[in-house]
Amino acid sequence: MLPVLPPGAAAAPSPASETNLVLLEVRLGNQVLSDAVNGYEIGRDVFLPLGEMARLLTLAIRVSPGEGRASGYILQEKRGFSLDVPGRVLEVAGKREDIDRAQFKLYPDEIYVASKLLARLLPVDLELDMSNLVLKVRPREQLPLQARLGRRERGSLPGAPGGYTDPGYPRLATPYRLAAMPFIDQTVGVSATRNDGRRQLDTAYTGYLTTDLLGMEASLYASRKRNDPASGLRLTLGRHDPDAGLLGPLHARTALFGSVPLPGVPNISFSSPTGNGVVVSNRPLNQPTSFDRHTLQGALAPGWDVELYYNEALVGFQQSRPDGKYSFEDMPLAYGPNEFRLVFHGPLGQLRVERQSFLLEQSAVPRGALYYDAGAHRDLRGRERALAQFEWGVGEGINAIGGWQRVPRFDGSARSYANLGLRGYWNSVIGTLDAIRAQDGGTLAQVGIKTRVGLVALSASHAQLNKFQSEFFTQTMNPVRLRDELRAEGVVAPGGGQFFPVALQLRRDRLASGTRNMEVLGRVSAYRDGTALTNGLRWQSLGGSELADGAFQVSRRVAGIGLTGQLHYTIAPDTALGSAAVAGDYYLNDGYLLNLGLTRLFQQRELRVTGGLNKSLGSYGLGINGYYSNRHDYGLGLQFFMAMGLEPRSSRLLTDAQPMASLGAASIRVFLDKDLNGIMDGADEAIGGAGFIVNGANYAARTDAAGIAYLPRLPPHLNTDIGLDPNTLDDPQWQPRLSGVRIVPRPGKVSQLEFAVNLTGEVDGSTYLYANGTRRAIGDLKLELVDASGKVAATISSAADGYFVMTGIFPGEYLLRVSREQLKRLGLTDTGMHVITIGRDGTVLNGRDVDVRAEDET
Repeated sequence: MLPVLPPGAAAAPSPASETNLVLLEVRLGNQVLSDAVNGYEIGRDVFLPLGEMARLLTLAIRVSPGEGRASGYILQEKRGFSLDVPGRVLEVAGKREDIDRAQFKLYPDEIYVASKLLARLLPVDLELDMSNLVLKVRPREQLPLQARLGRRERGSLPGAPGGYTDPGYPRLATPYRLAAMPFIDQTVGVSATRNDGRRQLDTAYTGYLTTDLLGMEASLYASRKRNDPASGLRLTLGRHDPDAGLLGPLHARTALFGSVPLPGVPNISFSSPTGNGVVVSNRPLNQPTSFDRHTLQGALAPGWDVELYYNEALVGFQQSRPDGKYSFEDMPLAYGPNEFRLVFHGPLGQLRVERQSFLLEQSAVPRGALYYDAGAHRDLRGRERALAQFEWGVGEGINAIGGWQRVPRFDGSARSYANLGLRGYWNSVIGTLDAIRAQDGGTLAQVGIKTRVGLVALSASHAQLNKFQSEFFTQTMNPVRLRDELRAEGVVAPGGGQFFPVALQLRRDRLASGTRNMEVLGRVSAYRDGTALTNGLRWQSLGGSELADGAFQVSRRVAGIGLTGQLHYTIAPDTALGSAAVAGDYYLNDGYLLNLGLTRLFQQRELRVTGGLNKSLGSYGLGINGYYSNRHDYGLGLQFFMAMGLEPRSSRLLTDAQPMASLGAASIRVFLDKDLNGIMDGADEAIGGAGFIVNGANYAARTDAAGIAYLPRLPPHLNTDIGLDPNTLDDPQWQPRLSGVRIVPRPGKVSQLEFAVNLTGEVDGSTYLYANGTRRAIGDLKLELVDASGKVAATISSAADGYFVMTGIFPGEYLLRVSREQLKRLGLTDTGMHVITIGRDGTVLNGRDVDVRAEDET
């Protein structure tokens, strides 16, 4: 929750609702300016932060949120900018106009402006892609940012041309506890239904809990229905560490037991469903789950759905399941960029996006490194499955793989497999060799290649089989002997800003009898004005019989309106419609969300209408939904949504209508450290209104009067850099002793951080050169401030006239000197060093001049 402005503020802030809060990725062309800018979806518009957008676009506009005012200029000083929201006045380049107060929202951290109005005020066009939570910026005039990026690309400035730069913060561990209060996402429902003439009253509860337990991370999913005696229960314990610090010499990054999935192995097995067992792996958490396939899965609360986009193409859609999870298994990866976006939609209108990105050519195991995956489990049917897979960096760009796997069969028995292979990474080509031998003597040998030609990624493979059976090649009387596959994935860009992601896959099997089977899969997608369209087709020739079918998907997500639709149809042997479904949601007044849906099963001649009305009340949500079909079946249900957690500093109970249990959080305290011990005690004072930078982006939260800020919904199991933003501190002499820290958030745990702020001092003076019997000012001398341990605490070069000023010096004793390296290089010697003492009250020292001489005059 955002802090409240103090009494007497010029403008009362609007209450910030987490329900309509969206985190937007801001892009300028191919550059990601920020991956987390706060916006508020209100009605049919999205309100964007004026100050943060000006900072990202390098525009000289400064915002005073507490006063509801902003001032500065746009590109040139003669184009002055002045905004007074309480006074309802805007002045740009000398032109004064009255403003519509409804186009502005005053929150304690920012002035939020409706996106359409903001695009008129700033020299940019703004395109909101709400399906992917992306804000695309198209400048109408050249921005200072563009000039800087251009210089970087030409090599005149160091560093990468865009993206996030690692600040090098120290890692701060979040200790595990034997037991802790959990975070809980829960849904309670009651329903009355009539199906096939039978009436039923049912109650249901689902809960997803995360916490620390027995020194590990624990997650528990529980589901119970009154008329379903089989209750669902799933418990997982373990740890994740992106820096490979688990299990001592094993250097694991993942160690889990309880309810765990197992990854698949190409040509042997698919990624397995959840079962009770153990998994250990040191594979980097930000790499695909296997070489050329990736599985995306996680928790999905009741009433939620998720769309999957791959390289801007809508490729999948799932609704919440009884096991409380979503899973997109074994998605194929192409040479080049593989961009996955999971777009989650909640029953109360919540919208959340998770992004995962892989470059397949950069996934090679470094030379000398060894990656492994090992695990075993027993699934819900009691079938056992186990694997041990290894990948070793033999040389530069050459990886060797090997392993063993045991896979259950349909008859209850199991079959073991041993596999070996090579991966070669050369320039723009990846070559693969694989060999597999099954327990019963069956073998498979495969050669493959992946590359990229222009905008199209290509992959091809050829496999020879000898009595080989697996989950990929099922047991039949006429088994596969040869398999050839070709896949193309790319983009058709006709121009005008239009692009169409396309995919084509061809598979040809030659069977033991000599029969040839063919399968062709095609997909074309489009995205325009907030609408994503995808049509997929499949054609098969199996033993001379031809089959063809297709699926069409549509998703439209603009401010205030959502629409999804699916259509399944067959083309051969008969042309017919299989099923169609369309659903939409619309924001009504006072935060109510109306959901309507229509489903048609053509073969069964069934038509079903669904509807719902939901509302978030901040700390919880309520919903009513129902359905009716032409078979006179009907149902009516009520649902209650609430997420709960504990803020550890104040033991304050947190409640929210949005899920919290699957994400991390941080509680941060900022204080003026008067006694310099780094701990808030004695006369130390809390600092309110302090802001933070998370992974390079400004975060909306500010500290309250007690100096505490709560940062929710941090991505779990990933390195997260949190820094204190000095620009939000009231006194320019206040500086944090530690600029920032790196943490690894985890579900159900609030990381507690402390930022001690000191009152710093400054020193100024001039640099002079004695030469030829005269003393004159000299510039460009590098001055160093050395602390008591001999470490250089600060450096600065004097100006052309010799003047220098060092600011932000923390209390302590220092020596002020000229760089020894520079003195030696220039053949100079100094005449002594200054002893600098900065007190706790922020000493300011003036006139500390520094003199140097030529060595031949000493």
